[in-house]
Amino acid sequence: MKTREVREKTEAHIGARVRAIRQQKRLTLEQVVQKSGLDKSYLSRLERDLATPSVATLVRVCEALGVRPGELFDPPQTRLVRAEQAPLVNFGGVGLSERLLSQGLSGELMVLRSRIDPGGHGGEELYTLDADVSFVTVLRGRLEMIVEDAHYFLEEGDSITLSSRIPHNWRNPGDEEADVLWVTSPFL
Repeated sequence: MKTREVREKTEAHIGARVRAIRQQKRLTLEQVVQKSGLDKSYLSRLERDLATPSVATLVRVCEALGVRPGELFDPPQTRLVRAEQAPLVNFGGVGLSERLLSQGLSGELMVLRSRIDPGGHGGEELYTLDADVSFVTVLRGRLEMIVEDAHYFLEEGDSITLSSRIPHNWRNPGDEEADVLWVTSPFL
């Protein structure tokens, strides 16, 4: 009975892993169908764990995704970063201390935690990042976000989401330190 339980558990994770790899590689279901020669409805069922592939089918899917078949069974990659062990980084700016919280990820996501002194800022000029989206939330204090000509004043608990490719900058306009979380994805 234990063997069956393990097998079912493994099978239940294949579809989710196939979907995750496809999405990570920015492939549509249709592109994988074209590369693998499989039926779209079958591939959709496979991704939802409603179909169990044969070895030959699994190999075709993996070839279409550009991965080894064994990668579907590798344990999920996780990286634990303890607060006190998060590396200090310096991406520029004045009057701040930043820690990289997403250490060890493959570049698809960058998470920073910044402690910004009163008057601290991101420099004199607006800047862009080679990424799609930036999400910023103020954990404590205040933050002014400058996005092109617009100025947004964020208080504790406020968040803003913006295209990282739009010229922007930031500063702490408050009298106390600001604690800010930055999430940028995908960070290329």
